[in-house]
Amino acid sequence: MREIAVRGFINEKFNTTFGKGLFRRAVFNGSVELHDPNQKYLVDYFSYLEWETQAKTDEQLKVINELTSVNLGKETDWLFSWLIHYDPLTKSKQRVNGYSIYSPNTRELFIKIDDPNNQTQDEWTLDVHSCKSTGANKPVFVAANVDLV
Repeated sequence: MREIAVRGFINEKFNTTFGKGLFRRAVFNGSVELHDPNQKYLVDYFSYLEWETQAKTDEQLKVINELTSVNLGKETDWLFSWLIHYDPLTKSKQRVNGYSIYSPNTRELFIKIDDPNNQTQDEWTLDVHSCKSTGANKPVFVAANVDLV
């Protein structure tokens, strides 16, 4: 099984503006790290309605239709994110197929990545653990299938 770790951070800029009538709506920002091969993805967790409006590609619209058909959009406490591949060497970011769903109440996180260009096509359901010490540059939650040192 491929090792994965998801770290979630409070979005310090939540509800601040970045243009006339434009607000930052992500409740949490985070990173997804995979091993063998090493890959990194960025996530921004939004309410369903905020996330749904960001769907642009045919693949994303297909995901929206699938989740709507099983009423996941009605889960008011759940948070959703599209995925962005991050290359730490070039600092380049690229949207990839896949998404993540985080349920703070049940403390579960689901992530599906469909990124054959970066040797990643898999999905995971992980238990989320709250972090004891929080603060600047420290995650508020972690989800992993491996012990983090």
